[in-house]
Amino acid sequence: MKHTNDNVAVPMITLPFSILPGTTPLFLDYVKRYPDAMRFYPKHYSDLSSYESQLALLDERLFVREDLVNILHRQNKAFQSPNTVHESIDKLLDAHTYAVVTGQQVGLFGGPLYTVYKAFTAVQLCGWLKDQFPDREFVPVFWLESEDHDFAEANNASFINSDNESFTLAYRQDIVEEGLNTGPVGSMRFDDSISELAHQLLGHCSPTDFSQDLRILLASTYTSGSTFTEAFTRYYNQFFGKHGLVFFDSNDAEVKRLLRPAIMQELETYPAAGEEVIKRSSELEVRYHAQLKPRAINLFMFHKQGRYAVEPSGRRFWLRGTRKHFEREELFELAETEPERFSPNVLLRPIFQDFLFPTVAYVAGPAEIAYFAQLEPVYRLFQIPMPVIFPRASITLVETKIQKLFDKYGLPYAAVFEDSKDLYTRLADHGSEAESYEILQKLKSDLDAVASGIESWAPRLPANTQDAAATTATKLRNIFAIFENRVTKELQQRDSVMQSQISKLLTYLLPESNPQERKLNLATFINRYGENITDTIFKACVPFPAEHRVILL
Repeated sequence: MKHTNDNVAVPMITLPFSILPGTTPLFLDYVKRYPDAMRFYPKHYSDLSSYESQLALLDERLFVREDLVNILHRQNKAFQSPNTVHESIDKLLDAHTYAVVTGQQVGLFGGPLYTVYKAFTAVQLCGWLKDQFPDREFVPVFWLESEDHDFAEANNASFINSDNESFTLAYRQDIVEEGLNTGPVGSMRFDDSISELAHQLLGHCSPTDFSQDLRILLASTYTSGSTFTEAFTRYYNQFFGKHGLVFFDSNDAEVKRLLRPAIMQELETYPAAGEEVIKRSSELEVRYHAQLKPRAINLFMFHKQGRYAVEPSGRRFWLRGTRKHFEREELFELAETEPERFSPNVLLRPIFQDFLFPTVAYVAGPAEIAYFAQLEPVYRLFQIPMPVIFPRASITLVETKIQKLFDKYGLPYAAVFEDSKDLYTRLADHGSEAESYEILQKLKSDLDAVASGIESWAPRLPANTQDAAATTATKLRNIFAIFENRVTKELQQRDSVMQSQISKLLTYLLPESNPQERKLNLATFINRYGENITDTIFKACVPFPAEHRVILL
């Protein structure tokens, strides 16, 4: 794994996270390390002692390292991970090796850009930690959220087409419209239509020198018969593998057997975890918001191809939305003998993660960081040290043609995150068009005053010049009207161009009013710049400073 010190810096401008639409006060206060927010987090990523104390806590715990390493080797072989990944996995056998974990859904064609930023931040953070603690080893792990059954979130991806417009492609949208419970999305297999979807993607995009490479990459990874998880990992191994990023799929019978103690604790102690979150939420909501809504039991169960929440009712347990129920003894017996049938919800997933891995830090997005504020008492309940919560790199990629628009209109980079109407108003007030309209109206007023003066003077002139005076006044008005019409049309044309260019700028940087990283897919940029664009992105994902980065391509 390459250390961050070896990286060549990329052109970068940093902006405060507060400029991003939808950013919550809790996240902003956590980043700034304000006391009101830090009440809810035991450690802060900017403090080296946070990592020291987490390492000390991890050293006191026992982990089933050998079993975990065997599972990771098996899974990553199936994901076609390169040797660098298997070398990372082997390091986990040593008691002085720790994990930096991140994770995301296995979205279509790799999902939004922030998925890439999460993975690269985890890799870079490992390098930084190695520099701080040279006698320890740190391995980046990507937890595949393959058990999630929210097909509507994972089945689509957005891009920029040849007309500089955003467009979205979706796989099997009929499943979304029918509202079916698909079970774990990661296990779903693509049918033949996935090839057509990849063909549509390339058909919408401008052809470049790199289009054929992208076509080959998609054709070799997103194939008919492959699962969402297989396609996702094989696709991203092209970019992450050389950095030693380890993929981990929790939807695995052997994994669930390792997790059996945590599954049993949730069943035996319910609703303790949920009650802890409710108590924490009431404290949190005095100033902030509560991201998580806990359940009495924070587990799902796989049943007849679906994934259903387990809900208690007396001594019975029901699968929500079905008529299926279990007696208490029956459910507990299943947890003992068939733990692979159980799946954590969003509250329990981090607990499962850190039950298995010696996690020193978790790389999270803003929403995840918010819900970790509710989870600290659950970690204590399970007697697991909560990792340092590290904000993923937040990035806006600015291409040269977009950068020229900032220069042309004298825009600060932060302006793009304003409301689009405010942005147009700013440019209209700032631009030469507005000044030209004012000058034109003043000249018209001045000329009209001259023409009116001639007409007022005409009756006092010699009789043989009065007609000439009236004609001159009329000609002055007519000639200026022709000039005014021509200038107005030209200014309107320039205004139309400005409107079009600002629309283009917003499409690239704030598509559908969302920050670029939350909407656009990596394929747009691979098609334009080739696979080496990921090297530029990797260099931009250095751990510090923890601010939004504008990267000039």
